[in-house]
Amino acid sequence: MTLKVVYVPDAEFDLEAIYDVIAQDSPGAAIRFVEDVRRRCEVFADFPRIGRSLENGLYEFTFDRRVRVFYAISENEIQISQFRYLGQQ
Repeated sequence: MTLKVVYVPDAEFDLEAIYDVIAQDSPGAAIRFVEDVRRRCEVFADFPRIGRSLENGLYEFTFDRRVRVFYAISENEIQISQFRYLGQQ
């Protein structure tokens, strides 16, 4: 069964912040990067437990050592709760 992927408001804010950081150098690259992250998060719909299990029912998955995604699995959906852009560190 394919689950629905949803982004909580904090995750949307994180994506905007990631865009802002990258857009300082290249707005076009920032758009492509954020779109790529969203597209890649769709894999959780079919493979929800692909990430590393954390406490409190959260999962963590890292894309290309650059973006860490935190999400929870419910009966009908994947709730993406946070993004961390490792390029900021």
